[in-house]
Amino acid sequence: MTRFRPLPILGLLAAFAASAEPLPRWQQSPEQLKAAVSPVRAGADLTPDAWPNDSRVAVSLSFDVDTELVWLEDVEVQSPSTMSRGEYGARTGLPRVLALLRKHDIPATFFIPAMSMELHPEVVPLIRQDPRHEFGFHSYAHENPLRLNAVDERAAYEKGLEIFVLHVGSQPLGFRSAAWDLTPATIDIVRSLGFVYDSSMMADDRPYRLVSAGQDAGLIELPVEWILDDWPYFQLDWGSGQVSMRNADDVLSIWRDEFDVAYDEGTMFILTMHPQVIGHRYRMQMLDRLIQHMKSKPGVWFATHAQIAGYVGTRPSPGGGVPAEEQD
Repeated sequence: MTRFRPLPILGLLAAFAASAEPLPRWQQSPEQLKAAVSPVRAGADLTPDAWPNDSRVAVSLSFDVDTELVWLEDVEVQSPSTMSRGEYGARTGLPRVLALLRKHDIPATFFIPAMSMELHPEVVPLIRQDPRHEFGFHSYAHENPLRLNAVDERAAYEKGLEIFVLHVGSQPLGFRSAAWDLTPATIDIVRSLGFVYDSSMMADDRPYRLVSAGQDAGLIELPVEWILDDWPYFQLDWGSGQVSMRNADDVLSIWRDEFDVAYDEGTMFILTMHPQVIGHRYRMQMLDRLIQHMKSKPGVWFATHAQIAGYVGTRPSPGGGVPAEEQD
């Protein structure tokens, strides 16, 4: 009986695997590091010379209606209690949000995973009671795109768009990725599916053109920012180790100061919120006070994301089409 001995090919495979490991960052060349950050970049600043009606600042409130889907990411915490927090967003938080928008007579943009519309078919009719509100696309089922290859990512969005159109009756203009994560393929997929703008990136406070692989991607970016999102301040997520229960007045101070600087600069102020987070009672009081503060200033244009994208896409801007990094 011949004793088993490892074949030489196994050693070769091990050596190949070791050589395929990424180089430490300090060992990479300037060209390699430039290539790593180049897939999607910020292009020209699109801030217009003036907002509609000579307004000083554009304000857009957005709400991600993730419902239970956001809690399906971690298979170890799929308990009815955990997922009921998402149900709270559709059942209790969203009606409060819509009531506040009615009180102040302002529109908003609602980014909704397609399956949230299936789980809660009442959501779209509720939002549609004010025809000024915008429906934006927010994935099929809040799937993490970083876990998908390009083929599966496209298939997920196409599947979601079919459900979206079934409920809304029209194609969305705006795209927001789940958790604001993009893959190297996302922008090309989004452009090919007919979207006008993306709202998932953070390269500026101002609207700008997206550049993909060194070329104009044909999309407007309405950037987001974690300091202008309710999730990091207020959400409790044992699975991820996030324990955030901030005082609402602290968040009001941050958001109010951010708005005031946007007002002084004459640019744009976008908030990202979630009905299951912001929709709790004392937080809605805080949002009410913030809106009152913004409305106390003259020249504030409250608009949907689509309205802002449509406006900046057709107006001259101080940047003159020059990429942001090349401007003085």
